Amino acid sequence: MSTATILWLSCSWIPLLIWWTLRNSARFKKNIVIGVTFPREAREDVQVKALLTSYRRLQLACAIVLVAAALGGAATGTVRAWAGLSMFCWSVWILVVCIVPEVIYALTNRRLAALKDERGWRTRGAATQRVTVADIGAAAQSYPRVSSIWFVLICATSLVPALLDRDNLVIYLLFAACVLMMWAIFRWCYRNRSEVVDDNTALTQTLTRIRRRAWARVFLVAAASFAFMSWAQLLFQGSANLYFIGMMLPCTVLGIVAFATEMRVRSLQERLTKASGEGLYVDEDDHWIFGIFYYNPDDAKLIVNERVGINTSINLARPAGKAIVVALACLLLCLPVAGAFMAEEFGAPVTLELSEQTIRAHHSLTTYEIDMDDVVSVELVDQLPQMTRTFGGASETFLEGNFSSDAYGSLKVCLDPEVGPWLLVRTRSGTTYLLGASDTAQTETVYEEVTSALVDA
Repeated sequence: MSTATILWLSCSWIPLLIWWTLRNSARFKKNIVIGVTFPREAREDVQVKALLTSYRRLQLACAIVLVAAALGGAATGTVRAWAGLSMFCWSVWILVVCIVPEVIYALTNRRLAALKDERGWRTRGAATQRVTVADIGAAAQSYPRVSSIWFVLICATSLVPALLDRDNLVIYLLFAACVLMMWAIFRWCYRNRSEVVDDNTALTQTLTRIRRRAWARVFLVAAASFAFMSWAQLLFQGSANLYFIGMMLPCTVLGIVAFATEMRVRSLQERLTKASGEGLYVDEDDHWIFGIFYYNPDDAKLIVNERVGINTSINLARPAGKAIVVALACLLLCLPVAGAFMAEEFGAPVTLELSEQTIRAHHSLTTYEIDMDDVVSVELVDQLPQMTRTFGGASETFLEGNFSSDAYGSLKVCLDPEVGPWLLVRTRSGTTYLLGASDTAQTETVYEEVTSALVDA
């Protein structure tokens, strides 16, 4: 199975996850539906129900189209000549997946907000514009925390591969740093304010406890995922597909756990707040643009809890919040640029030539040049040795970078693994190269020319 196909298939479930999450937003939780706060009577309103039904249908149609596109992309990824184009299309597809469902959400939010104004429901809540609501009594309560020992043990586990493979020490340290970051973020999240729905302090305490237990579960799994990736780096360097799976598997598990936790918390929020919405209740809609983006100049916090589920949001009223959102938007919009780079990387052939007494192997951004005066010997290899990658790139169409093998020791590699034979070049400087073009004729021609040059010398 090609790398492009694996990438498409490993992401094909994302539209379904987004659809299920956004579909769930059409159910009332904490008096909120699609980011709009309503009084209890609105739950049976005919127009509200019609807008929610239309919203569900649009989200379902969007998910079906996006999944179908992913399956089509996976099919094209199996064609070697289309691998580069498939990778570029994947990057554009990811951008569409991130934006289009949210656009549907935002448009429905505006329609519901307009209906809310039309019916005179906006002034019924306890909180109005430029007011931040907090339950001081609930905030003063102490809540049990997960012991930090668990994060320390996971961090230690992620560092064990560093003792066995010093060549990739920096990578293992980065994974360990990510584990510690999960612990730091988990501790920091406890600073966020309580889950206020109405004047029921007991309800606020219960909802806050539910959210914090959910955080503990997700952050522990996230920390364990980074530890798993550290071991995958150690064990699967020699296989491009196993390495890719080793990196994607913990991400998939984390996604499943986070999704299941999110849905569980939403279900509890829905069940526990069914009786709310009459009399005094919190309405902070004026602080939520399209029900998605938080903007409150009177809130000093940069990161705040989203009103539904367990996620957090950035306060765009803070300068740092604006900077973070702009940076994230730029990264998202740069996905097609990254896709173009991957298209070049996966679509470009590996070339090999002898020019002006220099052996030159080239693929995309990798180029090796070997002076003929430095060449000691050259031979054709009909079968690739078992190799472990220490630094570089790998797919079914190319291997490049630094590798090691029991047969030849350390190697600098630039070749097409599906097109043999390959050229093994040993040099006086002690560096050994394993090279091979995507065109067999190029490799054989260079071998003949180098062999002839060495005989003449």
